[in-house]
Amino acid sequence: MTNKLLQRFRSIPEHSILLLGVILFVFIFPLFESGPMKGYLITLSYTLMILSVGSIVEFKSKWMIYLIALAVILQWVSFLSRTYNLLFLNYISFSFSLIVFSIATYMMVNQIIKSKVVNAQLIIQTITGYLLIGIIFTLVTVLQLSYNPIAIGFDESIPTLGDIIYYCFVTFTTIGYGDISPVTQAARGFAILFGLIGQLYLTIIIAFIIGKYLNSKNQKN
Repeated sequence: MTNKLLQRFRSIPEHSILLLGVILFVFIFPLFESGPMKGYLITLSYTLMILSVGSIVEFKSKWMIYLIALAVILQWVSFLSRTYNLLFLNYISFSFSLIVFSIATYMMVNQIIKSKVVNAQLIIQTITGYLLIGIIFTLVTVLQLSYNPIAIGFDESIPTLGDIIYYCFVTFTTIGYGDISPVTQAARGFAILFGLIGQLYLTIIIAFIIGKYLNSKNQKN
């Protein structure tokens, strides 16, 4: 029974866990931000997403495990000490998370480039890498708003995490509905950067995937 479960677990495409964690954080947990347990749910979902980063290195890299563990600890310390309004803990927590997700994104893109075949794993890596960049932009925006709360024109004076995620991904995908817009020059500069990176990622990565697919077809022929 145990062997069958292990075989089924190993048959799951790599990085599916990370993709699931990112999807839960971006699309599912913001739906519960208005509930009484919103603080715990957001912190829990964020923790699950950070832990799922370990699937990229399969928890074999000790220094990456230490970074992930430190990011999780800082996240919960920041959350549990929120009543004391210790802003520096928030800065440190989000900075470490930013480092973790930046390294994870670099690893993911590097694996995509080195991949020799186009399969389900490569597609999952491509989607996950794209969403991870959106997460990085979300963290950058949170830090930006911590420094200047009026840098972005939200309808509410204190935006929720769902509002920030929505703004970042709408900007990142260059949809730009205009309901939330950057106010300061720094925020506008970041918005331009977000949009450019989003388009460059899609263009370059799709070109790589098409090239790999054509090469594999030619080798078979």
